[in-house]
Amino acid sequence: MKFGARILKTGIAISLALFIAELFHSPSPSLAGISAIFAIQPSIYRSYRTILERAQGNVIGAIIAIVFGLYIGNDFILIGVASVLCVALLLQFKLENTVGLALVTLVIVMDSPGNDFLEIALIRFGTIMLGLVAAFIVNLIFIPPKYEVALFQQIYNTNNEIIKWIRLNLRHAADFPLLKKDMSWMQKQLTQIRNQYELYKEERTFLKRNSVSKARKIAIYRQMILCSQKAYELLKIQNRYENDYLQLEPTKQEVMRQQIDYLADKHEQLLLTYIDRVAIDAEYIEDHLAQDPKELMDLFLNEMKSDDPENNPDEYHLMRIIACVFAYQETLDYLEKLIHSFKIRHTDENKIDISVTDE
Repeated sequence: MKFGARILKTGIAISLALFIAELFHSPSPSLAGISAIFAIQPSIYRSYRTILERAQGNVIGAIIAIVFGLYIGNDFILIGVASVLCVALLLQFKLENTVGLALVTLVIVMDSPGNDFLEIALIRFGTIMLGLVAAFIVNLIFIPPKYEVALFQQIYNTNNEIIKWIRLNLRHAADFPLLKKDMSWMQKQLTQIRNQYELYKEERTFLKRNSVSKARKIAIYRQMILCSQKAYELLKIQNRYENDYLQLEPTKQEVMRQQIDYLADKHEQLLLTYIDRVAIDAEYIEDHLAQDPKELMDLFLNEMKSDDPENNPDEYHLMRIIACVFAYQETLDYLEKLIHSFKIRHTDENKIDISVTDE
């Protein structure tokens, strides 16, 4: 775990919860701090959704605790029985994420002293709810991180690493132990990119014009991530079946190398086009998008056919490589359509202010 804004916000939320609890003269202000720990979230939307869910979970836990405390009892065995009942209800209402804090609420409320049980139980419940409110306030006050900027930069940096290794593999210059280590890093990066994409997608806009633009961007980023995944899969197939690639005649290797190089260059150019680092030629775009990729596939199949079966590489492995190349091309072609439509038809509201050099 890296030290970041969420860790800082957690500390501030705990302090604010304790302060508010002290302000209201709560006898157990630490309960508010505990509640705030459970409620802090990386975005305003998630914080809003969390406070609603956890409030429902806390109410269920508190009601069960009060009913048991008033009418059944609150010894350690009954606390366990009440906990089981609470979890069952939360699962029934699809509130699995609230189980932890709801059980904390239940145990604290049921553990209230016998005298004035109801009053103390309600005070403890209210103190826990103060912690949720404090965490939500902190998320509202603190400006959330720029998820779009972080998302694009992660995609761009990960793509650069993947494409670098694809080109090294094509020229038989890869250091395989280092490549294996980097492929593990790439896989982790792709997972982080998907998580960052979810945070960006959850961000809410208040103007209708911005919401339309945001919807287009979401579609583009989703396709960017798919393109990165296809490039990574191509790299894995390259590495796995390198010997089959080397068995091809030099001229046929060159055909494949040229096509993969073209796709890698195209991928880099599309990302730079999206952030307005590369200009768009509208006439070229329309002609280029009208090309039929079937002609290229026919060329590949003809080039890969060998008259000498003994020296021919494994056809299954060869087709795996070719299939990855064309899957990569297909996703890039669709990304190209999305980006060019975004840039040409909606120029006024779709300005992108992202730098690939910022950390």
